[in-house]
Amino acid sequence: MPTDSTAKYPDALTDATADAVSGAATDTGARRRVLVTGATGYIAGQLVPELRDRYDARLLDVRPGPDVEVVDLLGTPASELAEYFQGVDTVVHLAYHRPDGEDPQTRYDGERRNVDLMQRVYQLALDHGVRRVVAASTNQAAKWYEQPYFAGRRDRVGPEDYPRPDNFYGWAKAAYESLGFLYACGSLGRALEVIQVRIVVPREIDPENFVDQPAHRYVRELAGYISERDLRQLFVRSIETPDIADEHGVPFHIFYGVSDNARKFWSITNAREVIGYAPQDDSERRFAADIARLLHRDTR
Repeated sequence: MPTDSTAKYPDALTDATADAVSGAATDTGARRRVLVTGATGYIAGQLVPELRDRYDARLLDVRPGPDVEVVDLLGTPASELAEYFQGVDTVVHLAYHRPDGEDPQTRYDGERRNVDLMQRVYQLALDHGVRRVVAASTNQAAKWYEQPYFAGRRDRVGPEDYPRPDNFYGWAKAAYESLGFLYACGSLGRALEVIQVRIVVPREIDPENFVDQPAHRYVRELAGYISERDLRQLFVRSIETPDIADEHGVPFHIFYGVSDNARKFWSITNAREVIGYAPQDDSERRFAADIARLLHRDTR
């Protein structure tokens, strides 16, 4: 387990989001209605408690869980799903179907199902007046860039760089993003606001997993780390920021989900500028003792 080189992080959002507390309500003063898909998953486990505290949150998944409604968003006729989207301010899309096999065709078919699910969420949101969709994407949408980074030929990758996935999971997430721009640009009528969050390493880093590994693998984890409180802040600000239009007036953005890590390779500049993301944590401090032991061979 990681060495506890800093104080334990509090469960609640910190002062970095205190100025956004009023955003938990709509302009009418009512609690913001938020629909969460994939509400029993790993990322949901980090986000749902905060979302339920701040909003009138409705939770959906294909698996049962506490206060979770069991709904198959892909297999159910669209007409029967209207009730879940009507009156909703924001959909937080975390649902994911894991492909059953490892061969290329099975992986493609399984990830294609996830693309179809994302498209259905966009369309239902558009049809029923939802203001914004905030979805969990991944750095895997551009994972190939890690190769020139570790070869010393590239220093940084940002959301504006062309997607270059090197696996079907990343391909599907890149498809989520391009579909999101289509729905956001207004070509289908109303412009649906869309934010895709490319989450990188949303977990505490266990140094024992890297003792016998090349150093760059551990460095990569440190670069991509995002603490739970920074992840919550990123999603809360993605939901609550009133105006997310880009320089062309299109309400669409891709944000990288990493903390303020000294070693970060993924740019968070646009998240800082557009939604005021102010990450509070840095893997260099969080795992300082582990870094000294693994990378600098400090055996004290």
